[in-house]
Amino acid sequence: MVNIYFKRLLTLIFWVSFNAHSVAVNNDPIVIMIGVDGLRADTLERMPAPNLQVLADTGVRANMIPAMPTKTFVNFYSLATGLHPEHHGFVSNYPYDREIGRKFNRQTDVNDSKWWGGEPIWITAEKQGIKAATYFWIGSEVEIDGVRPTFWKPYQQNKDYAERVEEVLQWLALPEKQRPRLITLYFSAVDTAVHSFGVDTAQERAAVTLVDKHIGDLLLGLKKLGLEQRSNIVVVADHGMVNLSDQRVINIDSLVDLSSFVVSDWSDTRASVHAPFLNLFATPELVDAAYKKLHKAHPKMQVFRRGDFPTNYYFDHPKRGPDIMLLADTGWSIYASRDKREPQSLVKSGRSVATHGYDNQDPLMHATFIANGPAFKKKLQAKPFDNIEVYGLLACVLKIKPADTDGHVKNIQHLMTQDC
Repeated sequence: MVNIYFKRLLTLIFWVSFNAHSVAVNNDPIVIMIGVDGLRADTLERMPAPNLQVLADTGVRANMIPAMPTKTFVNFYSLATGLHPEHHGFVSNYPYDREIGRKFNRQTDVNDSKWWGGEPIWITAEKQGIKAATYFWIGSEVEIDGVRPTFWKPYQQNKDYAERVEEVLQWLALPEKQRPRLITLYFSAVDTAVHSFGVDTAQERAAVTLVDKHIGDLLLGLKKLGLEQRSNIVVVADHGMVNLSDQRVINIDSLVDLSSFVVSDWSDTRASVHAPFLNLFATPELVDAAYKKLHKAHPKMQVFRRGDFPTNYYFDHPKRGPDIMLLADTGWSIYASRDKREPQSLVKSGRSVATHGYDNQDPLMHATFIANGPAFKKKLQAKPFDNIEVYGLLACVLKIKPADTDGHVKNIQHLMTQDC
């Protein structure tokens, strides 16, 4: 009889222990980071986005300060790694590497680790036993330290948004041991619309509505899966946007011949360039001569030599920092051509009518940040912070040890309901 009761007691202890463990596992946090390209910090004040609005009103919202320059590859990779461009290597969308001897190629280099510095959050998670899934994110196609996300996809610009959300929900519907607890999801529609049609246009509004609708579908799917209470949603953008004008063009053709320079963000297939900034690489003699001609040449253009970049730019990578940076004031563009042709109108030439890339302290370049879930405080409008803090925030939510970054946990602790 004693043996029977003893066996029953052991069975009861095992059952309680097993269920307690199961509850703990089932309460492990899930993080979904949604990247909305070009979603300026003030978008919710300018146009309706009901799902984003609810997340913002009931969670944490802040204007987020992007890395410099305020470009897509630069900033989505800073968000992923917690590093300034001077440390992760993407000092522009097309960095030029002096040691490699050429510019980054989006078609061939997205999975070449020599271009990608730092440790993205999905690699940190995988190293510590948490499955990660990346549905498009800058840097997610490359193997780092022999590690990849458990689930990842090569980028497809035209991949249907409904299919993206459905596949994320399929990952989340997997059994607990197979399910990723860190997921990234990316939408480019807002950036594309604003480049083509401008800020505060019907096309921007339609793109915001589209993205917001699919975020709503994701939230509904989480609820149906019973994962709503353990899921943390983090919505981030890479930069703001500003309209351009044919009346705000700085033509430098008469000042300098760029044919002997490497101009990293000037496509080799284009005869001319309109840009918010230009990174120039050349011999010391050419750099000296160009600086003398360009320095103070136009009241709406700043000219920086290597070693004299503003201290808050943090983009002088040892192999990729430019010899000269030309930076236009917000809303202006720098123009150069290979054959000294006069600039055509933006519309006639088929170029963007709105852009980004300007000084990261300008509020028009600031990006959206929204966080909602059990790890975040409620109804908090936070002060602006740098986007390099997002990596540490994600690590805190997942309760994993972060890699070394340029951020600091003290800068985001006030957003959290838990100690980091």
